[in-house]
Amino acid sequence: MSSLTSPRRALAAAASVVLGAGLLMGAGPAPASADAAADGLADAVRATMLEQHGDTAREHFETRSLAEPLVEPINHENRWAFGTTTIPAPSTAHASPESALFVAEHGPAGWRVELHGTDGFVELTDKAPDDVVSEGEKELFAQNHEAAQEAPLADTGLGLPWQQGVAWWMGGGPHGNSGNSRPYSSIDFNGGNGQVLSAGPGRVYKSCVRAGSALVTVVHPNGYSTGYYHMRNLTNLSNGAAVRTGTYLGLIGNELPCGGSSTGAHVHLSLLRGNSHISVDNMVIGGWTFRTVAQPYQGYAVRGNQRVNRGGRLINYGPSDNRGPTGTVDGGSNPRVNLRSGPSLDHSIVGTLNNGTLVRIDCTARGGYVNGNWGRTNLWNRLDTGNWISDGFLYTGTNDPVAPACGT
Repeated sequence: MSSLTSPRRALAAAASVVLGAGLLMGAGPAPASADAAADGLADAVRATMLEQHGDTAREHFETRSLAEPLVEPINHENRWAFGTTTIPAPSTAHASPESALFVAEHGPAGWRVELHGTDGFVELTDKAPDDVVSEGEKELFAQNHEAAQEAPLADTGLGLPWQQGVAWWMGGGPHGNSGNSRPYSSIDFNGGNGQVLSAGPGRVYKSCVRAGSALVTVVHPNGYSTGYYHMRNLTNLSNGAAVRTGTYLGLIGNELPCGGSSTGAHVHLSLLRGNSHISVDNMVIGGWTFRTVAQPYQGYAVRGNQRVNRGGRLINYGPSDNRGPTGTVDGGSNPRVNLRSGPSLDHSIVGTLNNGTLVRIDCTARGGYVNGNWGRTNLWNRLDTGNWISDGFLYTGTNDPVAPACGT
């Protein structure tokens, strides 16, 4: 084993030396201690990336061996660095690479490296000089991390990644970041003018930049991040630039800047909470509630009475205004759910809602027990229409109340 790993370590050391020189370029003569610090940065980032994301990457890529993580600094100043690190995907997988933002500070014990999605990342980015991590980025990372600690709402507040009011093809229904892997966090889209647009506001970052392509990630203030892969003709916005819903990111393509495979030009859209892939099941994006099934790529999207399967066209209705908590009606084997005049089955039926309908929750109350999809519950939700629905038939991402108690 040592005969195989020694050259790998030698290459890593050589790469870190080159990277260190790049970090100091343009900074003028640097003291020997700064040279030594920069030389060890790449190794420290790689080690942290493999420690925190290595197991996930092996599971997603269905492999025991991983390519060496790339380290791409965006900004640096003396003993601070900020950038991206990426584990390339194998060419055998229909996957996007595993990537993360990093921030690093060099101290007496060496480099301290923190990755996006952790408490330490927020703490360290807040301490970093503004020339390394801007004030706007610091604020965004804090908002994203705080929001990600809450249970995800069914309505993501995001649109689909193309022009609002236009229909594109869903070439591949919900699937894993590498096809068969769980969770089913990704969907493939193509159509229209091919222009891929940001699904929501935030800041944009490119990782594994090669041959005019890259993995593009937008970090959103609402706790989500979205990933976009296979694109060409990328935006010329710099890393960390602010974007709005609908900002141009690139064109659909078959590009593989960091591994994977692709058939037919498309964008591989991934949904992340903080920096972890999450299932799109029951999540509302662009006005559609996406549903997963056992087999990858075979899921579908629903909106009211309309269901669109793989190969169908979806109109992008854009992001919701995200005014308060929402839920998605889920009657299980029943196609619709009754609405009541009060919080129990003893109250009269005042209407019905079809499965997949997105509703907004005004407040909650404890009432009559119902045997729902997730067990027995006495939690009821009063909708903004004034009608009541049992929490047993409303997917909100949690079994706990997501809105204040009624009357408080």
